[in-house]
Amino acid sequence: MSTGRHQSDEDPKVIKLKVIMDKTRDRVIFAESDHQFIDTLFSFLTLPLGSILRLLEKDMVQLGSISRVYASVYSIDPKFLRTSHCKSMLIMPRSTSEIQCEKLKLNVDHSENAGKLFGCSNYKCRNLVSFLQNTRCCHCGNLMQSTRRVYEKEEKATCGGESAVEVFLKGGAASFMITDDLQVMPASTASYITLFEKLGVSHRNEIEAVTMEVGIKEVLQLLKFSLLSTTPLTNVVLSSKENWVKDTSKFKDGPTAKSNKKAMPQNSNSMSMKLIVSKSKKKVLYAEAGVELVDLLFSFLAFPLGAVVKLLGCNSKLDCIDNLYKGADDLSSRNYIKSEECKNRLLSPKLYPHFGYNSHILQLEEEWPKCVVDGGEFPFFQSEKEDRNIAIILDPKSSTGETVNGEGYLKGPATFMIMDNLLVSPFSPTSSITLLNQLKVPTSDLEERTVIVGKDEALNLLKASLISKTVLNDVFNRKEPSPEVMLKA
Repeated sequence: MSTGRHQSDEDPKVIKLKVIMDKTRDRVIFAESDHQFIDTLFSFLTLPLGSILRLLEKDMVQLGSISRVYASVYSIDPKFLRTSHCKSMLIMPRSTSEIQCEKLKLNVDHSENAGKLFGCSNYKCRNLVSFLQNTRCCHCGNLMQSTRRVYEKEEKATCGGESAVEVFLKGGAASFMITDDLQVMPASTASYITLFEKLGVSHRNEIEAVTMEVGIKEVLQLLKFSLLSTTPLTNVVLSSKENWVKDTSKFKDGPTAKSNKKAMPQNSNSMSMKLIVSKSKKKVLYAEAGVELVDLLFSFLAFPLGAVVKLLGCNSKLDCIDNLYKGADDLSSRNYIKSEECKNRLLSPKLYPHFGYNSHILQLEEEWPKCVVDGGEFPFFQSEKEDRNIAIILDPKSSTGETVNGEGYLKGPATFMIMDNLLVSPFSPTSSITLLNQLKVPTSDLEERTVIVGKDEALNLLKASLISKTVLNDVFNRKEPSPEVMLKA
């Protein structure tokens, strides 16, 4: 048994994996681990899309068209945002599982603000808190700088103790198998025999067992490859060969879903959008849309990955992530998950407070902190009621300090240009003419179509944003949608 990676001063925390390799085909068959590594894998489901793109930003990862949405938020002029905090909310969204993930041996998204809220130094405003430091108190105008620690009531006594190593799965001696495409299952003879048969491994001399030490660097690589490849474990173990590129072929610019009116009734929050189409090419060139539609696209960045998979019926076409989600679901039904709350954190993760808004067509739920501690002495419990003994979380999207959900991230009226790859910019006739000249499309060839975006179209936009670079055409301009990626009714 050989050692593939070594511990370093920069990355002192590692988890050892036993990896079974197919030597003849140069691939991982499966890895074996305890609950700590599975907890790290499952934590991917709790990460908002904006956090994932930020973590992978230095690797220049382009995930479908959602990376263009992220870039659009990053570069948007603040004058289009309701407050100066809206941009940071989207490119650095908070996770409702951040407190739990701080207990992971390998936490890929560690933040110094995890588990913290910020309060006003004025005693009269002591129950007002914000999850962003230096926001202004809506009552007295002071900066919100006093740290308030958030904890889970049932875990306060054991925090830092032996039970702190349990995050989502129960601790103990259970061993798990992880296939190359991130299927997770309890280890058993039947499971690996079935896997050998499926992969055509029949001879003992084809197999090699190695031990690999996984640190934060490898976990980040695994997160990246789980989104871009069908063989993320092989990609990480054999990273020097860079053989993962061939696996991204399934994410080619193919058709996604077409709106299915029978599947989901139109919602009262439906929006309209104008598509600018080339009649001769029968192709959507770009779209003109108002604040509501762009708010929808921007809000995708706050969605936890597990919530995305659930919304899309476990058919996001990010196959490894779908497999990871199914594995969490299977282990929860087999009593390996620590609690019903932990199961919900993985399979039905919610938005952090105030990352949603009233008119959002998909109406993803928010989760409020259970308990806030002021200086370790004064407990406050979240509620919408105005009570001095209750912590009220201010909405950073509001310039007036609202404490209940209101509007989205953008202020209107404004019109935006949305490219086929979801790059968003303020609309101007000059930029439109420049684009048409670049595309060599005369104005006489243009046609304007108005489409309605309801719940089903919103879901298809979300799905296409993850896997396609031609989103507008895939969702709104396909006569025959591809069955393999159509949303299930």
